[in-house]
Amino acid sequence: MTVMQAEDANGAPTSALRLAIDGMHCANCAANIEKHYRQTPGVVDVAVNLANNTGRVEFNPEIASVSDMLAVFDDLSFTAEIIPEDAPLIDEARRAREAARAKHDVHVFTAAAVLTVLIVMIGMIPGWHMAVGGWLAGLFTSGSPTHVQAMFASNMLLLALTIPVQFGCGARFCKGAVSSLKSGSANMDVLVALGTSIAFLFSLWIAFLPVITGNWTDAEVSMSVNDGMPYFETCAMLITFVLLGKMLEARAKGATNKAIEALMNLTPPYATVVRAGAEVEVPLAQVMAGDAVIVHPGEKVAVDGVVTEGSSEVDESMLTGEPLPQPKTVGDEVTGGTVNTTGSLTVRAMRVGADSTLARIVRAVEDAQGSKAPVQRIADKIASIFVPAILVIALITFCIWFFFVPVPAGGNVLVQSLMPAIAVICVACPCALGLATPTALMVGMGRGAELGVLIKDGEVLERMGGLAACVFDKTGTLTEGHPKVSACTVSNQDMAYVAALEAKSEHPLARAIVRFAEGEGISFADLKVTGFEAIAGVGVRGNVSGRDVFVAASNASGSCVEINGKLSGELQFADEVRPDAASVIGALNSSYSMDCFMVTGDGAGTALAVADEVGIPEQNVFAKVKPLGKAEVVQGIKEADARGACAFVGDGINDAPALAAADIGVAMAAGTDVALDAGSVVLMHDRLDDLIVALRLSRATMRKIRQNLFWALIYNCIMIPLAAVGILAPALAGAAMALSSVSVVSNSLLLKRFRA
Repeated sequence: MTVMQAEDANGAPTSALRLAIDGMHCANCAANIEKHYRQTPGVVDVAVNLANNTGRVEFNPEIASVSDMLAVFDDLSFTAEIIPEDAPLIDEARRAREAARAKHDVHVFTAAAVLTVLIVMIGMIPGWHMAVGGWLAGLFTSGSPTHVQAMFASNMLLLALTIPVQFGCGARFCKGAVSSLKSGSANMDVLVALGTSIAFLFSLWIAFLPVITGNWTDAEVSMSVNDGMPYFETCAMLITFVLLGKMLEARAKGATNKAIEALMNLTPPYATVVRAGAEVEVPLAQVMAGDAVIVHPGEKVAVDGVVTEGSSEVDESMLTGEPLPQPKTVGDEVTGGTVNTTGSLTVRAMRVGADSTLARIVRAVEDAQGSKAPVQRIADKIASIFVPAILVIALITFCIWFFFVPVPAGGNVLVQSLMPAIAVICVACPCALGLATPTALMVGMGRGAELGVLIKDGEVLERMGGLAACVFDKTGTLTEGHPKVSACTVSNQDMAYVAALEAKSEHPLARAIVRFAEGEGISFADLKVTGFEAIAGVGVRGNVSGRDVFVAASNASGSCVEINGKLSGELQFADEVRPDAASVIGALNSSYSMDCFMVTGDGAGTALAVADEVGIPEQNVFAKVKPLGKAEVVQGIKEADARGACAFVGDGINDAPALAAADIGVAMAAGTDVALDAGSVVLMHDRLDDLIVALRLSRATMRKIRQNLFWALIYNCIMIPLAAVGILAPALAGAAMALSSVSVVSNSLLLKRFRA
């Protein structure tokens, strides 16, 4: 399925498309596409990501169609294709095209660089210009060539070397500029094409000045512009530096996708399935739900499924963060991307393709990376007027130098005016502004996914820095969520009968009893159970190897055991507090100045005991609260505290209303389907201290975004005036423009060093 269906807040149907967009060069390109979409009837929302060249469009299918969404590009200088819902943003076809484009860009840059070096050597090294020109002119004249003839010959050689750079290597900028202007906007290509074209045409006039005037005397040439020296090296250096910058920028942008690629590579490309009684290796895309998949020792599990044969230990660290392999036997679930370590397993495929847990995690990260943080609105507004403003500044610069600045002796007013104006055009860089936010978001969110912290939206990431309150669910969040036997007065012999009976039940307390017996080394597998009966709200009874066993609830946290009608002893249960709960609450209070609350359906006594252990004040505890009531508690806390946003942390199972009511919903669960859907932040490793990791990552990413925006803005604020006053030569301006984008992306890539 290509189009994702949903409803908006008012219940109106919406569809969403993911697009791979080719041809974007700067923030103005992305803004132009968004502008045209917003002018299209039926479009609900659109976000274009310059960092990974993708877009996401939401539209009302009752008003517009998929064809209408693609038709937007008919009037633009970009091309787009739909990314199927079950395909990753970085598929093999796009990867191959990008690799081919990168190889082509290297060849183009190499050609431009070689020609530019020759142009600079001939045109700028003292004596070389006339020496080369004299040798060339001597080939076509009898006797010694004149000064003008030598200069003209040398200029023709420079022209011949510059034309391939200007119109071959730099053709992409001219084409992009024309297309951009046709679509009613101006992008970075306009600046590059305009600056180099002015320098080229001006140099062309200087080179052909003897032909234009018809007079080849040395006296007149000495009075000409810059003594007959053109500015071909300016054109060549500008194009070469910009090509270098775009090439480095593309490589750096590619590095921002490494987290997605690492997640995608967790699943093997092929799987061994049983077809017609034989094991056959097939591409993963051909595995269907219900297939029997063979996983040999050392191989990665290809699909989400249930073990039907064999036993082994599976390394699930990529999903749960648990370093020790987990035992798996018949009936246990396994997840695609985990690693089988010892024995061979046969797995019945349950969820494949886009439905698998890992695919959903990848999709969540991709969608998050494609979102926009509110701070990006600053860059978008500036980018929308950036290029026209630069052209106006360049025109003003030319006029001031032409009409008001005295020309030095031997100088030329046209040269004096054109060079600063060209430098202004070439030094301005909208790309850095456009890349400042999305590159940091991509790297930050990708790094979070690697650490087991899934942040689903750029706005969420920004709002996390302003949290003032955090509300915790108790069971499964502050506590382990798995009751354990804390005290036992039943003898080991009788405990074997109890464990055999409870093994027939799925109740959490029954599983706790079985785990306790196994941990004590009590053997009960050979005992036969008949007449098993579960009595709701009371307990379980049955006959175990000739003995009547009855386990009944005695109080809120205990059960009594009767064997053949006689009391055998009691079992006490406790849901232990997570070992990291107290430290997390303390850190939120001290380091983040947050007020911490707890809400639970348990009674006040149990709630206050847990709150006291983790460090939550008594007045911040809400007990005996039903699931729907938790959302009301969250809403009340939000209204009472105006300092900032409120987060709710729950286990993602029965906390959906509260997660939705909070400004930021944090779901805890080891990769469960419910958790992936429930929270705007998901702690994949099911560790409470990952909440601190999420907060630190949020602040680190926002810090990078602000640094990027600052440097992008300050770069333009400093470089444009330097160019306007004539301090910065056009060639150096082009180099500075190229390096500004690279520096922003490189700064974002430093987030890859973030440690939990």
